[in-house]
Amino acid sequence: MSDNIKLSIEDMNLFYGNFHALHDINMHIPEKEITAFIGPSGCGKSTLLKSLNRMNDLVEGCKITGKVELDGEDIYGDMDVNVLRKRVGMVFQKPNPFPMSIYDNVAYGPRTHGIRSKAKLDEIVEKSLRDAAIWDEVKDRLKKSALGMSGGQQQRIAIARSLVNEPEILLLDEPLGALDLKMRKEMQLELKEMHERLGITFIYVTHDQEEALTMSDKIVVMSEGRIQQIGTPEDIYNEPKNAFVADFIGESNIFNGIMTDKLKVRFCGAEFECLDDVEHGTQVDVVVRPEDILIVPPEQGAVKGTVISVVFKGVHYEILIETELRTYMVHTTDYAEVGREVGLKFGPEDIHVMCKMGSY
Repeated sequence: MSDNIKLSIEDMNLFYGNFHALHDINMHIPEKEITAFIGPSGCGKSTLLKSLNRMNDLVEGCKITGKVELDGEDIYGDMDVNVLRKRVGMVFQKPNPFPMSIYDNVAYGPRTHGIRSKAKLDEIVEKSLRDAAIWDEVKDRLKKSALGMSGGQQQRIAIARSLVNEPEILLLDEPLGALDLKMRKEMQLELKEMHERLGITFIYVTHDQEEALTMSDKIVVMSEGRIQQIGTPEDIYNEPKNAFVADFIGESNIFNGIMTDKLKVRFCGAEFECLDDVEHGTQVDVVVRPEDILIVPPEQGAVKGTVISVVFKGVHYEILIETELRTYMVHTTDYAEVGREVGLKFGPEDIHVMCKMGSY
């Protein structure tokens, strides 16, 4: 195993009884990076996350085939599950603090592992709360119930509770999903700062595409228990492997097309040059991002249409333009009046051609 690979997953399949939940999962997770699993509800991202510290062992009828290695050691082999869960901590969407004091919530884990010294527990609790960026808020309230804290504070305490064992990996299962938008944005920045400060591996589940693009070094896009694409945020956004990824990550115009010649594709009634060398005659999906389309005078456009909707989004206008065959979405900082006749222009570098994946 490469020196910078922390977790390696090979040919993993997971079953709940007769239900095949995860299909042929293969990937390497680098150490000291943030890897995000993203996809729609029910796609298997949380199931995959929980398999990495054997939380799925608690589910009756769960069976896993293949191999998951932590630093080269098979976690489903001889590794003791309690040792594994000390090395691989977990934070859930709902913090669910124990009905006890803040101090006792954080000290609970060390006590179960036999630490009784008050001085040692004090040291561990303070360090964990500092690592979770909440020490200054709670240092004078450690004897108060954790149940009385705000949602954001409870989640930071839950993070502190996961950090007491100084894990090598922290699994985060939609940890910001229960917070309001403002708090979620603040916590995203705090988690990134925490990751840089602690220097451990974060593996993060979210259904929020913006959160994944903002926070992660690597993104794993999933659908129906299968990995669709693995890459950097830039790769995932700019070079989606298929229409599912293009549609799930960011806004996209997706068209049915056919390759008509070398580096030429036909869609929406016109032929365009492209940069993707796909065999002539191949049925393809064509993606053009809304921000890559220019609105020009009708005679200058490759496609002509009529503006049917204009919505101000704060940093840009979202404009819908109806053509003879299809409606296009355009993101632009320039206003266009409803009813105006316009042309649409985009270059070969703005057209992404992908072989069809069938049903997705």
